[in-house]
Amino acid sequence: MTRHQSRRRLKLHPDGPLYEVVDYLLRKSPEQIARTLKCMTPNDPRRQASYETIYNALYVTPLGSLEKGLIANLRQCIGKRWLRSRGTDRRNQIPLLLSIHMRPPEIEDWLMPSPLGKLSHQGANNSSAVGTLVERTTRMVIRAKVD
Repeated sequence: MTRHQSRRRLKLHPDGPLYEVVDYLLRKSPEQIARTLKCMTPNDPRRQASYETIYNALYVTPLGSLEKGLIANLRQCIGKRWLRSRGTDRRNQIPLLLSIHMRPPEIEDWLMPSPLGKLSHQGANNSSAVGTLVERTTRMVIRAKVD
Protein backbone atom coordinates (compact mmCIF):
# COMPACT_ATOMS: atom_id res chain seq x y z
CA MET A 1 0.00 0.00 0.00
CA THR A 2 1.42 3.39 -0.91
CA ARG A 3 1.67 6.27 1.51
CA HIS A 4 -1.14 8.17 -0.25
CA GLN A 5 -3.50 5.20 -0.07
CA SER A 6 -2.81 4.54 3.61
CA ARG A 7 -3.91 7.99 4.74
CA ARG A 8 -7.33 8.18 6.32
CA ARG A 9 -9.90 10.14 4.37
CA LEU A 10 -10.54 13.55 5.90
CA LYS A 11 -13.79 14.06 7.75
CA LEU A 12 -14.39 17.35 5.94
CA HIS A 13 -13.44 16.27 2.45
CA PRO A 14 -14.70 18.68 -0.26
CA ASP A 15 -16.83 15.90 -1.78
CA GLY A 16 -18.50 14.91 1.49
CA PRO A 17 -21.95 15.93 2.74
CA LEU A 18 -20.59 17.34 6.01
CA TYR A 19 -18.41 19.73 4.03
CA GLU A 20 -21.47 21.29 2.39
CA VAL A 21 -23.12 21.86 5.78
CA VAL A 22 -19.95 23.50 7.16
CA ASP A 23 -19.65 25.64 4.03
CA TYR A 24 -23.25 26.78 4.53
CA LEU A 25 -22.59 27.64 8.20
CA LEU A 26 -19.36 29.57 7.55
CA ARG A 27 -20.88 32.88 8.61
CA LYS A 28 -20.29 31.59 12.15
CA SER A 29 -16.97 30.89 13.82
CA PRO A 30 -15.60 27.32 13.63
CA GLU A 31 -16.33 26.88 17.36
CA GLN A 32 -19.98 27.83 16.79
CA ILE A 33 -20.18 25.55 13.74
CA ALA A 34 -18.86 22.61 15.79
CA ARG A 35 -21.48 23.22 18.49
CA THR A 36 -24.24 23.58 15.87
CA LEU A 37 -23.26 20.28 14.21
CA LYS A 38 -23.29 18.54 17.59
CA CYS A 39 -26.79 19.89 18.32
CA MET A 40 -28.07 18.95 14.85
CA THR A 41 -26.93 15.31 15.07
CA PRO A 42 -26.21 14.41 18.72
CA ASN A 43 -26.24 10.62 18.14
CA ASP A 44 -24.19 10.47 14.93
CA PRO A 45 -20.48 11.26 15.46
CA ARG A 46 -19.87 10.93 11.69
CA ARG A 47 -21.97 14.10 11.18
CA GLN A 48 -19.99 16.08 13.79
CA ALA A 49 -16.63 17.83 13.55
CA SER A 50 -14.45 19.58 16.10
CA TYR A 51 -13.45 23.19 15.56
CA GLU A 52 -9.85 22.07 14.93
CA THR A 53 -11.08 19.80 12.12
CA ILE A 54 -12.95 22.75 10.63
CA TYR A 55 -9.88 25.00 10.88
CA ASN A 56 -7.74 22.32 9.22
CA ALA A 57 -10.26 21.90 6.42
CA LEU A 58 -10.29 25.65 5.80
CA TYR A 59 -6.61 26.47 6.06
CA VAL A 60 -4.75 23.26 5.21
CA THR A 61 -6.78 21.12 2.82
CA PRO A 62 -8.07 23.41 0.04
CA LEU A 63 -5.91 24.69 -2.77
CA GLY A 64 -6.03 27.73 -5.04
CA SER A 65 -9.27 29.59 -5.68
CA LEU A 66 -11.28 27.17 -3.53
CA GLU A 67 -9.22 28.22 -0.51
CA LYS A 68 -9.80 31.92 -1.19
CA GLY A 69 -13.55 31.35 -1.50
CA LEU A 70 -13.78 29.44 1.78
CA ILE A 71 -11.69 31.91 3.73
CA ALA A 72 -13.68 34.80 2.25
CA ASN A 73 -16.82 33.16 3.69
CA LEU A 74 -15.35 33.19 7.19
CA ARG A 75 -16.72 35.76 9.58
CA GLN A 76 -13.39 37.55 10.04
CA CYS A 77 -11.84 36.74 6.63
CA ILE A 78 -8.37 36.21 8.08
CA GLY A 79 -6.10 34.80 5.40
CA LYS A 80 -3.64 33.07 7.70
CA ARG A 81 -4.15 31.44 11.06
CA TRP A 82 -1.53 32.31 13.65
CA LEU A 83 -0.89 29.74 16.34
CA ARG A 84 0.06 31.17 19.71
CA SER A 85 2.70 28.47 20.15
CA ARG A 86 4.58 29.61 17.03
CA GLY A 87 4.23 33.33 17.53
CA THR A 88 5.93 35.62 19.99
CA ASP A 89 4.89 35.59 23.61
CA ARG A 90 2.50 38.53 24.01
CA ARG A 91 2.08 38.32 27.76
CA ASN A 92 3.59 40.83 30.19
CA GLN A 93 4.45 43.38 27.53
CA ILE A 94 4.13 46.69 29.34
CA PRO A 95 5.82 49.53 27.43
CA LEU A 96 8.36 51.71 29.25
CA LEU A 97 8.36 49.48 32.30
CA LEU A 98 10.48 50.93 35.13
CA SER A 99 12.04 48.71 37.76
CA ILE A 100 11.57 49.46 41.44
CA HIS A 101 15.36 49.70 41.65
CA MET A 102 15.24 52.81 39.43
CA ARG A 103 13.71 54.94 42.22
CA PRO A 104 15.08 58.44 42.84
CA PRO A 105 17.88 58.54 45.44
CA GLU A 106 15.97 60.85 47.83
CA ILE A 107 13.47 58.07 48.48
CA GLU A 108 16.21 55.99 50.09
CA ASP A 109 16.67 58.75 52.72
CA TRP A 110 13.08 58.51 53.98
CA LEU A 111 12.77 57.01 57.44
CA MET A 112 9.03 56.41 57.07
CA PRO A 113 6.95 56.32 53.93
CA SER A 114 4.65 59.22 53.26
CA PRO A 115 1.14 58.86 54.71
CA LEU A 116 -0.22 59.71 51.25
CA GLY A 117 0.18 57.62 48.14
CA LYS A 118 0.23 59.74 45.00
CA LEU A 119 -0.49 58.56 41.47
CA SER A 120 -1.12 60.28 38.17
CA HIS A 121 -2.74 58.68 35.14
CA GLN A 122 -2.32 60.11 31.63
CA GLY A 123 -5.06 59.80 29.02
CA ALA A 124 -4.67 58.92 25.36
CA ASN A 125 -2.19 61.22 23.59
CA ASN A 126 -1.72 63.03 26.93
CA SER A 127 -5.00 64.86 26.29
CA SER A 128 -6.22 64.40 29.87
CA ALA A 129 -4.83 63.47 33.27
CA VAL A 130 -6.19 62.30 36.60
CA GLY A 131 -4.39 62.61 39.94
CA THR A 132 -5.09 60.18 42.77
CA LEU A 133 -4.21 60.57 46.46
CA VAL A 134 -4.61 57.63 48.82
CA GLU A 135 -4.43 58.16 52.58
CA ARG A 136 -2.72 54.95 53.71
CA THR A 137 -4.13 54.50 57.20
CA THR A 138 -7.83 55.07 56.44
CA ARG A 139 -7.53 54.17 52.72
CA MET A 140 -9.53 57.22 51.73
CA VAL A 141 -9.15 57.97 48.02
CA ILE A 142 -9.22 61.46 46.53
CA ARG A 143 -9.29 61.69 42.77
CA ALA A 144 -9.00 64.97 40.85
CA LYS A 145 -8.88 65.97 37.21
CA VAL A 146 -5.63 67.73 36.30
CA ASP A 147 -5.86 70.52 33.72
